Amino acid sequence: MPLIARAIGADPAVFSNPFISTFVDAAGLVVYFLIARAMLGLA
Repeated sequence: MPLIARAIGADPAVFSNPFISTFVDAAGLVVYFLIARAMLGLA
């Protein structure tokens, strides 16, 4: 995303921040559900 922003002349930080936030939120949900599954003993 930052490379695309640079190509069109926009600030790369504006594009990368939402992408990083979304990735961190998704990774957190995956970790949360993996821990919950392990604690509940589900397959």
